Amino acid sequence: MSVGPRSTSTVRLLIVDADVSSRRVVRKALEARIARPMLILETAERDAARVMAGKQTFDVIAIDLETIGGSAAFRAFVEQLTPTTVYAMGDPTDVQAAVACVRAGAADFIEKPVDGNAFARRVERQFVESIANTVDEADGLIGASPATRALSEQILRVAPSLGPVFISGEAGSGKSLVARAVHARSRRRNGPFVTLDCSQTPVDRLVADLSEADGALAAADGGTLFLDEVGHLPDPAQLALMRFLDTGEIVGFDGGHRLSVRIIASSRRPLDDLSGPAGLRQDLYFRLNVLTLAVPPLRDRTEDIPLLVDAMVRQINRDSGSRYTRFTAAAVQCLAGRAWPGNVAELRSALETLMALYPGDLVTADMVVPVIVAPAAIAAAPRKKLPAEVKPLWVEEARVIEEAIAAFDGNIAKAAAALEISPSTIYRKRRDIEEAIAVRSA
Repeated sequence: MSVGPRSTSTVRLLIVDADVSSRRVVRKALEARIARPMLILETAERDAARVMAGKQTFDVIAIDLETIGGSAAFRAFVEQLTPTTVYAMGDPTDVQAAVACVRAGAADFIEKPVDGNAFARRVERQFVESIANTVDEADGLIGASPATRALSEQILRVAPSLGPVFISGEAGSGKSLVARAVHARSRRRNGPFVTLDCSQTPVDRLVADLSEADGALAAADGGTLFLDEVGHLPDPAQLALMRFLDTGEIVGFDGGHRLSVRIIASSRRPLDDLSGPAGLRQDLYFRLNVLTLAVPPLRDRTEDIPLLVDAMVRQINRDSGSRYTRFTAAAVQCLAGRAWPGNVAELRSALETLMALYPGDLVTADMVVPVIVAPAAIAAAPRKKLPAEVKPLWVEEARVIEEAIAAFDGNIAKAAAALEISPSTIYRKRRDIEEAIAVRSA
């Protein structure tokens, strides 16, 4: 059992409008629609707005044109801001003002009276795009691919619900990150996030964790319990979980004790494959089959790999506290060209290996190839065949080098530049390869 940190990722919004009823409409719509921690500040005065925007950074600012003093004043206000998303609000008949505001940097011109729900949906879409295109430090979701974007949108839809969530995905694909993302976007985000590994925890401990006062379920009160690999839950633990789902209580307190816990479960297998005599009880299967998310394998979102590499390298550098290691563009492309059957977890492991081998260096493509090719060759080799059938590493290096030279019509200098190594390295490696061939032929 592990208890994760409470989410601290907060969206900061500023509403500038002298009309108190208009501010109220916008605030209520945002609070009802946006499933993220929010801090909403309001002001009815333009001078106060300038002071607030000068002292703090906001993710979104909604400005009434009349309050700020017209389109010229709006432009002057926006020019003083740090980069942020600004919406202008005003009279729909004033087309010139609307055009001027958009040219000044407004993300959109919102007609008054404001349709609060429509505005909140517009802001929500902005955060969906933010999730899909950037690294969110609160939950670790990274990527801009269609598959990742779709998953991010699904997370936003299921997060506000109180129902159980089931997450499926291959080993290493990031199911625990998705679970944390759902928690971070839910209204339980300020509560604990507790993980229970159903595949590694002993049976007696699993039952206790799901029924006793000092267990994982009780520790998750007010937050989320993540059941990792729920298909491994033994029958006694399934019974304990069903009792909680039916009654909301555990028996570890005198007379029982009601808990408020959201259940998120995961498995490498789809939920339908878990039901049956050797899997989940039918009643538990139906209780978990409410909201489902499928995490795509890395091979289906290879365009995310450069973003993942960038984020992971920064994190590993930060966590290691050692000399700063960087990767060339060609090295990243080399990483992006692999299928990664172990998904995100395997990619991270490869990065950790490379950064341990070359601390503080600029990692190039020729450094990457030996690390990522050797495991792939071993994994691809049939297990029953002799070790002699596994190709030596120098064979793969020879292939890469000769293909590069051929691509540049024999120009070794250009081939070396493309491989991000020196021409002398190519000459040396070719000499070593010739010697290896001679030894093998002898």
